Amino acid sequence: MKRNIIRYTAGLLMITGLISVSSCKKILDLQPHNSTFTNAYFTNGTDANTAIAGAYALLRSVLLNNYSFHVYGDATTSEFSINSGLDDANYNISNGEFTGLNVGPGIWNWLNYYQLLQQINLIINKVPSIPINKFSNQDDKNQIIGEAYYLRAFTYFYMTRVWGDVPLKLQPDLDVSQAVNIPRTPAADVLKQCLADLKIAESNLVFGYADESQRAVRANKGSAFALEAHITAWTHDYAACEQATAQVINNGQYHLVTDTSQFSKIFIGKSVEGIFEINIDYQQSEGISLNYYGYAPTIAFPFVAQKSNLEWPVSTLYVNTLFKDTTDLRYKKYFFQAQSTSGQTIKYSNITYADGSAKNDPRLSNNIIIFRLADIMLLRAEALNQLGRDGEALTLLNTIRSRAGIANYTGAGNALARTILEERLRELFYEGQSFYDLVRTKQIGNSSSSFISDYSHINDTRVNQGGYLWPIDPTMFKDDFVLKQTPYWQGKL
Repeated sequence: MKRNIIRYTAGLLMITGLISVSSCKKILDLQPHNSTFTNAYFTNGTDANTAIAGAYALLRSVLLNNYSFHVYGDATTSEFSINSGLDDANYNISNGEFTGLNVGPGIWNWLNYYQLLQQINLIINKVPSIPINKFSNQDDKNQIIGEAYYLRAFTYFYMTRVWGDVPLKLQPDLDVSQAVNIPRTPAADVLKQCLADLKIAESNLVFGYADESQRAVRANKGSAFALEAHITAWTHDYAACEQATAQVINNGQYHLVTDTSQFSKIFIGKSVEGIFEINIDYQQSEGISLNYYGYAPTIAFPFVAQKSNLEWPVSTLYVNTLFKDTTDLRYKKYFFQAQSTSGQTIKYSNITYADGSAKNDPRLSNNIIIFRLADIMLLRAEALNQLGRDGEALTLLNTIRSRAGIANYTGAGNALARTILEERLRELFYEGQSFYDLVRTKQIGNSSSSFISDYSHINDTRVNQGGYLWPIDPTMFKDDFVLKQTPYWQGKL
């Protein structure tokens, strides 16, 4: 397999007939095709729709690979007291050790992200030139173009939070023999491109869904503004973040789930609160088999096997630090036996059995929640607090607290900022957000922070050298002489 970072699989989107929006096949095994085949493929709206479905399938595969979505965003924050005897690789990660014998290239390697980007870049390159009369209507064409730009912005933003500087490639390799390696692009420039892509996405997408079955699992204008809000918060452009969050909250398309009996349905997916999610729905042949997939030993497996097999028990220290009020709805809805050394989160426990009453073939059927309304409301509260508009920030914060059944907060300034962050850590527990929230708000590397006291070894020096970022797989340097390792990780792998 080629290891150089850009010379991957030109024409990767050639998956016609293999992928639909509601199916997930082995698409990374496909062979590359030449530019003649690529040009012949993009001829009508059906081709374009199949291509964008393929991009979503690739994104799903990327985020599920070694359950990296939760490894990057959750395992790193001490949310769990990972069992070293059952999961020694992620035990190291939970201690801030992003390297080691058991922390493998599957976590360090960005190969599959550039396979996804090859797919997206082909769509951006080819779909605009398909005649409009080859689509069902102009809106269909615009939607696909908007989704492609959204997915490219999301992928690059995600990568910069994991690795920092990454090679920025905006054109597809139509001929693999002509592909060249390019150096890492400064993260700031990558994020500028993400925002530029989102402006195009927003101009092509609309709020709402013509087909409600696609709610949240396909991007729309709300998804684009939510992503813009996260990028601008990450860069501390809180004025722009405030404007983007307002677009999401004020358009009337999203609503908090206030019926507490329906609260768990947020995490099954496609709720009125959902803004962007990755489809994992057994009814649409998208469920994850718990007999072999990575989610099984970490979270879902205890629901279908003995509790003693739990690899990721929740950290009682973490839970007790954040959930001092145990009447909190989320304490009841998120955890099972939270005070036990074998306590677990029950956010993702929607298990269906493919073989019915025999119960030998369990499938997880919970979407990966990327953005939802509560997240954006709290992000807006953060922005408003940073802009000196504490009264407005309190209104949003207390709306979330009221739903959870806990008392309103009345503080201001830095104390309010800390409370908003704590609220995000409570509300978004195990949603792949916590580590990035702590980095963005400068709690990682802050010796005075008490959010995760056992994480103090990621000190200011390590942070300043990029030590909060993940190292790049050393095997990728073999054929790529322009690639440079992140300074902190040089000589440590």
